[in-house]
Amino acid sequence: MSRILIYEARSACDDLSLLLAGRGHEVVVCVTTEELFDHLAERRPDALVFVLSGLAFDIDLLSVLRRVAPNLPIILLGGPTGLEARRRVQDLKPTYYGVFPLDPAELSDAVNGALSHGHRS
Repeated sequence: MSRILIYEARSACDDLSLLLAGRGHEVVVCVTTEELFDHLAERRPDALVFVLSGLAFDIDLLSVLRRVAPNLPIILLGGPTGLEARRRVQDLKPTYYGVFPLDPAELSDAVNGALSHGHRS
């Protein structure tokens, strides 16, 4: 069973967690940065699904995450953004970057790809 952290500060992310748990993954939902870092310290997840909310803050937080866990597969999800924001996001080397609305099959494929990537690291 793969352990997946979901970080979404603005919502309970029921849809994401139910979808992933339904695929047989252990899903841990974090709504604060403290929870996120506590769970990262407790046990390294196999992948992180990170829902972007405030891009400047999120970029800073993701930069710290990259330093703490450089090989952690990160799936970024968010709304449509401009070219400069996309460049900043891509600098963080996410395993996948999806734009809402996201088809459940697309998210499932992204998670499977991230898990495959993480097992090679």
